[in-house]
Amino acid sequence: MEVSTFLILVILFIIIISMSLMIEDSKYRLAFYLVCGLGFLTILNMYLGITYYISLRNDSGIQGPQGEKGPQGVKGPSGDCTYSSSCGIPDARALILNTANRLYGINTQCLDTPTLSNCNNNQALLDQAIPIHNTIGMLEQVAYQTTMSRTDFENKLNVCLQDPDNCTQDVNF
Repeated sequence: MEVSTFLILVILFIIIISMSLMIEDSKYRLAFYLVCGLGFLTILNMYLGITYYISLRNDSGIQGPQGEKGPQGVKGPSGDCTYSSSCGIPDARALILNTANRLYGINTQCLDTPTLSNCNNNQALLDQAIPIHNTIGMLEQVAYQTTMSRTDFENKLNVCLQDPDNCTQDVNF
């Protein structure tokens, strides 16, 4: 118990005793002491409950014995080369640009850096290339972080490039 808690309890006892001295009848004084005692026990119970809850809420406790081994899970897919940084596929951007070129018929230079000069001075082509360029940048980041195979990524790539408005970074890559 801390010193401040002890001092608060001493002050409360002094107040209770001084109040009991004002009561003349011994029966009422006894009832007053009983009510004060019950109040003290209630407050003490709440204090101890809160104190032990705070000290034990993050305690992991004693580790029990290991349980029975569960059933074996489904066998995963065979290992294929992925687009992760350790795979060694040199250029995912070229694959994405070529796929977008095939789908939209826009030259890869206009898709890679959409400027008016790269898009044959065609403003409509530039307006079409800018959202595709943004999608290509997001897909390139995903390509270097994903663990899926090249063919799975190409399938997702085709779906994502066909509908870039519904394509986000968490599109099940």
